[in-house]
Formats: sequence, structure tokens, C-alpha cells
Amino acid sequence: MKKAILKYIFIIPIFIFGCDSMLGIKEPNIAIEFPELPQTDLKSIEFIQLLPVWTGFNQPEDVLIGFDDLVYIADTKNNRVLQLDVNGKILGSINIPEPTSIAQDRRLDLLVIGKYDSTFGAIKLKLSCLYRIKLVKNNHQLSNSTAQPVIIHPGYVLGRNLKTSDTSVSFSGVAVLSDNQYFISRRGNENLSITQAGGPDNNVLWFDKNDKLVTPLTAYLNPLGSGKASSFGITNIATYATPPQRSNVDERKHFLITLNGETNFRVQGMRYSSGREDVAFMPDPQLESIDTTIGKRFLYDSDPTDGLLKSGFQNPEEIIYTADRGYLVVVDSGTDSLYLFTSSGVEGILPPTYSTERKNILVSFGGFGSGNKQFNNPMGIAYFQSDRIFYVADTGNNRIVRFKLSTDFK
Repeated sequence: MKKAILKYIFIIPIFIFGCDSMLGIKEPNIAIEFPELPQTDLKSIEFIQLLPVWTGFNQPEDVLIGFDDLVYIADTKNNRVLQLDVNGKILGSINIPEPTSIAQDRRLDLLVIGKYDSTFGAIKLKLSCLYRIKLVKNNHQLSNSTAQPVIIHPGYVLGRNLKTSDTSVSFSGVAVLSDNQYFISRRGNENLSITQAGGPDNNVLWFDKNDKLVTPLTAYLNPLGSGKASSFGITNIATYATPPQRSNVDERKHFLITLNGETNFRVQGMRYSSGREDVAFMPDPQLESIDTTIGKRFLYDSDPTDGLLKSGFQNPEEIIYTADRGYLVVVDSGTDSLYLFTSSGVEGILPPTYSTERKNILVSFGGFGSGNKQFNNPMGIAYFQSDRIFYVADTGNNRIVRFKLSTDFK
């Protein structure tokens, strides 16, 4: 026992002091700690925060667990993307101006939304841009890779010339499909005319695997709407084609969006139908369950007792789908909280067999602060299926925090 203790006494300081020289950059605090297992009531179900908290970032806005089972962090104000293993060891980094959203396709290319410096006459502009990073050809080493700008607003739209107001248009999220096509969510101020080139600013854009625009989904999303099928103030987008890499990755072209506009439904799902000759998207009825015999709160109705059909989100920033259990998980910077729903839109998880509860058990949590299970402007979330761990980009606290359901501890 004494030998084991001495081993950790000498190994841990070496790891800590060895980090600062790695890559020549200041790195997050990822020193290994050995916390005691959580002491909880075996019959209680809740999220447990794991140690250590990862620090050393500057307003990180997104975190991703990729198809390669590695962690990628958009360290926004440090103008870089970091590559780590799931335990927090830094493997590499790459410079990208103001990265805010990350996805990875099944070829293991990274897709990163950031900024691109351009000029309009003598005026310097910062335009929204999607960068592609090909990891495989660089032996999967992010530090040796190149971030290639492939989608720069508004150059992908035929008939659209650059203007200074384009700096107010931003790509807010990117999400891949199983065949390496992808969606980009876009927001901005010009939304009055659906005939403008490229459609209204508040929109979802569909690109093929070679970065060519397939179509904006102008016909299916209302850029100023307050009901379902709205894209008013769209903040992010997700699909059901989620890691890990496997043969049965979900092939549906459905997508989920988060919004902070004046809408009644700030998290929505859109279902793709291929039964017609043209592309057709419509609100996904699977998410509209409001069955008070099995749930207390719902994705589309946070309070069924008040007679109003309205979600309780304030400023949802990102939603993810967990393929192993079919959960929908949302982080909301307005309420500084994390919310968990079933795939049918019922908040909470099914009660265990030993429970007398017959309705889904609520496990959502949060509140403003920097303490245990608190957030300050959380903006990104990811899920590592193998260990059933959730990673949250707690932007205002400059950290990444990890959580696991108490029922998932062995």
C-alpha cells in the first residue's frame, strides 16, 4: 500500500509540470485526481459531477466527442481547437479564428465554424466560415494538419455579392449525416424576403460531402415564426448520425435545432420525408408527446398544468442525441442548466424496476455559479458512449465539466 502511495506522489507532479511545455502553449489543468466514489442513495437517480474539472480555457463554446473517440474543444477566445483523449490528455491543437462549433464526419475530417478575415474595398471584414481539417492524411495529428476554409459566407450562394452587412450573418452550428453530407445552421438580420439569393438569413443549409450547397431549406422553415418549423434565432443544429463509428449509424436525415428567437418552441425537430419527388421536411410528430400519465414536463410543454403549449427554455445553445439510449440532452445558457429528455420528448428517464414512481424521473439540473453542478453560460455538450459520460463546455466559467448518471456507476 505504501508503495502505491509513493507511486502517485512522484508521478502526479511530473505530469503536472510536464504539461506547460507541451506544444508551447498554456494548457488546461488536467492533473489526474482520484476522487472518492460518490456517496449517494442507491435508489436516487441524478447526475454526478466528475473530477477533475478541466480548466485553462478562454470562453470555450463547444466540445465534441468525435467518431474517433477523441475530444475536441473550441477554445474560442484563445483562437484554437484542442484535441484531447477522453481523460483530458492534450494530443494537439490548431489555430482557427474564434471557433464556435465543431463536428466530425465519418471520414474523420473535422468541420469547424470560425471566422475568416476578408476585405471589402478598404474595409476589413470578419466573415463566418466553415473550415475542414483532414486528419487521416496527417496521421490523425491535429497539430500537423491544415484548416482549409471551404464555406465562406456568402460565396457559396450563386448570385450573392459580398456586402458589409454580411458580417452580421453567422453560421451557428454544423451537424453531419451518415453519408458525410452535412447541415449548417445560419442566422442574421435579413429575413423578410424568401426570394433573396440563398434564402433568409435564419435558415438551415444542406451541403454535400464535397462542400457544395445542395439547397437552403427555405421552403420548410419560417425565419420569423413563433411556432413549429421556425428558424427564428437559430443557435445550433444536430442530427441522429452520432458517434461512435459503427456500421449501423443512423441514416435518417432528420435534424434537431435550438433557437433563442421569440418562439414558443425553442427546441424543435424536423423530419425528412423522401416519399415525394422533391425534398420535404416537416415538424417531427415523434417529439410532441405530452402524456401526463408518464411525464411531468415535456420538450414542447414545460408546464402542462397552465393550459399553455410552450417550452421552458430561455436560450438553448446545443442539443445532442445519444444513440445508445435515445436521450435528447440540451444545454441552456439562459437558465444555466442541462436538460434530459427521451426520444419522444418526455423529460427525464424511466423509473427503475425497484421504484414506486410511475412517471419519468427528472434529472435535469443547473443554476448559475461555478460550484458543483452549476454553470455560467454553458454553450456546448458532448457524449462519450463507451463510458456514458457527458462533457459540457461551461463557457462563462472557462472550463469543461463532466457528468455521469448515478445509475451508470458500477
